[in-house]
Amino acid sequence: MIRTDCRHFPGGRPCDHHKAHQAICTECQIHSPRGKTILIIKFDAIGDVLRTTSILPSLRKAHDECFVTWITAPEATDLFIDNSLVNEVLCHGSEYLPAVLSREFDIAINPDASPRSCELAAIANAPVKYGFVGSSRGHVVPLNGAAAEWLTVGACDQAKKENRKTYQQILHAICELDDTGQHIVLNLTEPEAAQTSVLMRTLDLDPCKPVVGLNTGAGSRWKHKKWTVTRFVELVEMMLASTDASILLLGGPAERERNEQISSFFGSGVARATSETVRAFIRLVNLCNLVVTGDTLALHVAVGLRKRVIALFGPTSHSEIDLYGLGSKIVTPADCACCYRRDCERDTTCMDLITAEEVMAAVVRELGVAVLAGAAT
Repeated sequence: MIRTDCRHFPGGRPCDHHKAHQAICTECQIHSPRGKTILIIKFDAIGDVLRTTSILPSLRKAHDECFVTWITAPEATDLFIDNSLVNEVLCHGSEYLPAVLSREFDIAINPDASPRSCELAAIANAPVKYGFVGSSRGHVVPLNGAAAEWLTVGACDQAKKENRKTYQQILHAICELDDTGQHIVLNLTEPEAAQTSVLMRTLDLDPCKPVVGLNTGAGSRWKHKKWTVTRFVELVEMMLASTDASILLLGGPAERERNEQISSFFGSGVARATSETVRAFIRLVNLCNLVVTGDTLALHVAVGLRKRVIALFGPTSHSEIDLYGLGSKIVTPADCACCYRRDCERDTTCMDLITAEEVMAAVVRELGVAVLAGAAT
């Protein structure tokens, strides 16, 4: 008899263990019933999806051998590669709608108040739900006090500025979970880890020197989350003059021109790499001992990989970001900080007010910690 309740059973074809070892299903030593089934709905943005993975260790601690299905956006799926705490990732309507409509889940979690997420959570067949659902009239409905608080923070500028809780604290409160020991879950595969030395040589990075990654972009939604080209050039000049660190400019296709502009001031003294995929970007961040970045995906990737981080904040909330003791936050002194405006009418923006000198001081401090940590391992 085929044990269709096993978490490893893919349905309609042999499981990987059977193919590798010809294991007989009824005698299989790794048979594992799905146990409590948990649905998580979190589509975007990709950095937010990554930091939401911090709930996974807490769910496993509370529910032991649970089976987690995660509905997300297609561009976020690669974040879950080699993540043993998520059993199933669904990203297209043709995949997740049949699953939501036909299955019974024990718990459904939707931490996002967007209409699509709320409507999916509303139709999910689960006796216990956390976060938000949609009403029959299309309204967002918070399911407990913590969710109502998060809805207020998201919808009210003043509440956003006054909030002092991290996203992870809020998320765990929404789900009524203990947040002790939680962390972003991001793993390199064995082949990816094995490519590290090759990638270092390809980029001409000295393996005997610490690598500082400068993530120069920050997406398109809030254009002033990213530091200016001028400030990055000033920082690189200081680093080349007073540290022996290798410098790597990080970014995707949107940052190619920006990074070329910065590196043009320094010839071959600064390496740069354009990541065409999320996994390629993760591999590049993994080369770094320290990452300097705005409030964007690179921040969460670096934290997930346990790298030292210097995070620069202007129009977004520094309080919501948990660095897990892995770095420093530098917050603009601008009186309009945490405005969440998509553009700015001021001649000098909030990010302009963060100086290269204060970032350099943080680089010296964090590099020292990173080098000591590297020596200890």
